[in-house]
Amino acid sequence: MPDFDGGHYFLTALLPVKLGVARQPDGVFTSHTHTLRDVLAYLPPALQSPANERRGVNSPFSRCRRTHFARLVVITDVSFNGRVGRDSLVDAVRKTDLLVAQPVDQLPSPYLLFVADFDAAGRADIDGYLRELWTTMEPEWRLVLAHCHGFSEIHNGESFAHGIRRCQVETTMPFNDYWRIAPDLKALEISKRRVVGPLAAVLLLLVLGVVLAAITGAQKAVYGWIAVAGLAGIVAAGFYAYRQVRDHAQMPLPSAPDNDLPSVLKALYLQQHFVRFAIDNQGATPAALHTAFGAFIDAHRPDDLAAPSQPPGVVRSIVPAIIPAVVPVVVLA
Repeated sequence: MPDFDGGHYFLTALLPVKLGVARQPDGVFTSHTHTLRDVLAYLPPALQSPANERRGVNSPFSRCRRTHFARLVVITDVSFNGRVGRDSLVDAVRKTDLLVAQPVDQLPSPYLLFVADFDAAGRADIDGYLRELWTTMEPEWRLVLAHCHGFSEIHNGESFAHGIRRCQVETTMPFNDYWRIAPDLKALEISKRRVVGPLAAVLLLLVLGVVLAAITGAQKAVYGWIAVAGLAGIVAAGFYAYRQVRDHAQMPLPSAPDNDLPSVLKALYLQQHFVRFAIDNQGATPAALHTAFGAFIDAHRPDDLAAPSQPPGVVRSIVPAIIPAVVPVVVLA
């Protein structure tokens, strides 16, 4: 699956953490991994509860109005999942010695995992997002990157984007749950003329060459070459058809309607207030309900994505203590 799908870019990057000794401001020597974990621990998470909202210190990722989810975590090594699975009957026949150790993967250094799901117009939009991310949270990134190998020359958004792109790995399973209706997949369909047409043309050339060669005999060897050209054409057309299928399989799904972060935040805001509106107007007369709904529209302005709206980085239930359904927006760990 591609990194870009459904109007969202799913970024995964592994930044190598420095080896050696790091000196803290108080003069204590420790490892870069330990210090980096301290830096991440002091970064504020999203406002995931009323108590956190009263604290008022939000995740730095909430400053970028394109970030849906983000996470930073230090990986010291890969997990050992046990021996490589094999057929027990085959092992019994081969008399496999299960006490003989198998190779175990190990990382050459700890890595900082950075993942983000953000609004994007296409695959090439990643640099624009990273430049914006540097602009909105440069102080935090400087603290983090001070402990990552190869990031000592980061001084602006362009170099930051280049550094992250160097450490990017393919996101093999993006998750996007904003579709409310079935997507229109007509744009992903393969034109039959682009696949069947070339195959039919070279097949006709092959048949024509074979038939003419059989009729005229060896006196017209050129027809034999026509048959050979037709056979080569079939191979080329088959490869062309394969490329068409492969390229279409890698095309992203179209963007879901209203799946950008401002629209999602507005929808969450309206959801909460409309449920309260429905509760408060139970049993109201049609005239009173009409008046109340008009006041609701005037107060909450559904067509205005800017305000009033749910702030980014805030995690709220639909109706506290009534419907305990939590919908996360921005998470930093």
